[in-house]
Amino acid sequence: MKVKEVDRKILRLLQEDSRRPFRKIATDLNISEPTLYNRVKKLQEERVIEGFTTIINPEAVGLTSLAFIMLAVEPSKEEEIINKLMSFPEILELHLLFGEKNILIKVRDRNIESMREFITKELKSIEGLLKVECYLSLKTRKETHMIPI
Repeated sequence: MKVKEVDRKILRLLQEDSRRPFRKIATDLNISEPTLYNRVKKLQEERVIEGFTTIINPEAVGLTSLAFIMLAVEPSKEEEIINKLMSFPEILELHLLFGEKNILIKVRDRNIESMREFITKELKSIEGLLKVECYLSLKTRKETHMIPI
């Protein structure tokens, strides 16, 4: 699907506040509510819009530790390891990499001790894992879910 300029404007406004009433968005963009509804529905059908969610401050709910962990895995076990990693709620993101380290994961946990336990008891027990490098974030300066469109 080719995303038209009006769709980009809709997406920008929805990213800023997905709870913004359609009436207000339609007024701001000088289009009718039915047109807006149909465009959003089409964006959802085409998977340009994958969903609507609430963004939670992790520290406000007790998740104060953030780490980026790079993993080297046996190539023959990669798919099995990925499936195992996807089951851990602590893992927020999983990226496949080209290079010596095959996988990068973003992990949030309660504190440094619980992060250490997760790494030593859960991660390091996975068969086929060759190397684990953990980079603990000291402070987050920018984190966004906004796609620059």
